[in-house]
Amino acid sequence: MGLLTVGQPLSWSSTKSKAEYIRQHGIIQFVNSYNKYKDNSNAPFLWGDEVEFFVCQMEETEKRARLPFSAPEVIAKLESISEEALDDSEGEVMAKEKLAIWHPEYANWMIEATPAAPYDGTLDGIVRVQDNMANRRKLLLSVLTDGQEVFTLPVFPRLGCESFTVEDVKPDPNGEVSKSMYIPDASIQPHPRFPTLTRNIRERRGEKVLISVPAFQDKNTASTMETQAKKILDNEGGNEILAQLGDNSIYMDAMAFGMGAGCLQVTFQSADVSQARLLYDQLAVLGPIMLAMTAASPIWKGILADIDARWNIISASVDDRPREERGPKESSENKVLPKSRYSTIDCYISESDMNREHFNDVAIPMDETSYEDLLSQGIDSRMARHVAHLFVRDPLVIFEDKLSVNNETQTDHMENLWSTNWNSVRFKPPPLTNPHGIQWRVEFRTMELGLTDFENAAFSSFMILLAQTIAAKKLDLYMPISKVDENMDRAHKRNAVENQKFYFRQCVDCHLRDEKLDSRPCVKEFTMDQIVNGDSTLGMKGLVGLVRDYVNERPGTKETLSRIELYLDFISLRASGKIPTTAEWLRQEVLSHEAYKFDSVVSEEICYDLLIKCKAIAEGQANDKLYGKLAPMVAE
Repeated sequence: MGLLTVGQPLSWSSTKSKAEYIRQHGIIQFVNSYNKYKDNSNAPFLWGDEVEFFVCQMEETEKRARLPFSAPEVIAKLESISEEALDDSEGEVMAKEKLAIWHPEYANWMIEATPAAPYDGTLDGIVRVQDNMANRRKLLLSVLTDGQEVFTLPVFPRLGCESFTVEDVKPDPNGEVSKSMYIPDASIQPHPRFPTLTRNIRERRGEKVLISVPAFQDKNTASTMETQAKKILDNEGGNEILAQLGDNSIYMDAMAFGMGAGCLQVTFQSADVSQARLLYDQLAVLGPIMLAMTAASPIWKGILADIDARWNIISASVDDRPREERGPKESSENKVLPKSRYSTIDCYISESDMNREHFNDVAIPMDETSYEDLLSQGIDSRMARHVAHLFVRDPLVIFEDKLSVNNETQTDHMENLWSTNWNSVRFKPPPLTNPHGIQWRVEFRTMELGLTDFENAAFSSFMILLAQTIAAKKLDLYMPISKVDENMDRAHKRNAVENQKFYFRQCVDCHLRDEKLDSRPCVKEFTMDQIVNGDSTLGMKGLVGLVRDYVNERPGTKETLSRIELYLDFISLRASGKIPTTAEWLRQEVLSHEAYKFDSVVSEEICYDLLIKCKAIAEGQANDKLYGKLAPMVAE
């Protein structure tokens, strides 16, 4: 979620008046960091993951599941206990080193966990992630109260429904923070950053956020939409909201619907700034591919949706643009910003000759003053454009006691803007005060959570191995940014892995670097199976094949190589459609439930039974529907 500063946050009007000051000092801090570390090289490849759990109260007698506001209390327990509390065979290992770092997230039921120390880039180091994830889950479960469970699903299926929380707190459309008709402000994590973000996004926008998701159409879905419409009309501005929604859309009106959804992210340290910039670009192309592959979000506000992924919902939930910034015309008073501040990237940043300028074919609004300042201080034009594009946004949370900081040692103002541009990939400069020797990093942000530690480890490991393969083999994934955006839209669609084609390069490993490459029909539409598993008739190796070749050239124990091969088999099967995405499995479980009324509604009973199945799978119950022939191995 970003930098969790402690202090007194300013109101939106005060924040807005300080925006230019934050930009100016943020530019100074970026330049200081860039110049300090730009010549560093040969940094070790280190990496880590982020898993965002949600805690849920399972009420067996009533057959319902609800969300408790217990995350702060749970995190406090986790921070105070020793890993020695786990008395199983892994306890000795865990007692020797700290297992995880626990972070608050946006919602009061969310807990983010990262490894306490980074993994190394060896094959043996890479496969450590699954055991670490499993032990994190185990430790988290050990501090929960009776009836509480923890899930690695992106979103609680009945988020925003009547009585979805354990605490009897009602939403208040006239409240101070979100003004939601579905989500009480008490759902927001109490750290001042989170409610301040929510309030300031709404105030900057000039109205509540509006999230519209197509509903899955069944024979009785019309009645569900009528019920929603009546509730909307009972609130102020209901007619205008319905006009913006259109027909058959699930309506959500609060940041919690987006930022209350968890994800799986990986961050890795590159050898130097040039490698980090190149990998930032290349991985941006893979953002939509991995979103579709990990899709796990087909249910919103207790209604089956006709989409499978969370990304666009989060984008809408933090869209702070007032109507004039959303266009269509720019004026002397404002810029048009084509995207929310949570979006795919808008420009490539590498100085490699693979990065042809015509690939940057979407609008790139910039803060012109920041751009000129960066150029005047020796920052190259591509990096200056990237930073000035991030700095076209306003800061959203400013803490009064952090206004005056030392630009030679602190990067608070830079991070203020950096951490509220939630892009598909994030380029992360080293901090100026740097006792741990952190170097240039890249964060990959689009993946959704899977039900099991196996699945989350498989995708985390695959992305790290893919980043290493791209760097080692000098792969070329570049394509026009507009095609990446089109891919992201397609990635959200129902069962996109099987039903959609995606733009991709046919020749990622052809190593052609002359102008003839531009005239070749290299970027075409391919199936997910072709992109991931290859197509011999087209000379495509496929991402799995490229990674497998790279792995075969590296040392690793027999157990390690076997584990990696299992991960690659899983990803290959998912891409081919031979095993379903989590989203498709969840949808089919709802549609086949005996209590389902063909109205797209996921009732309390259906939600409870669905989560009980998810819990069993996470605990090691084999599931052939979800994992096919790999089910016994996933369950081990």
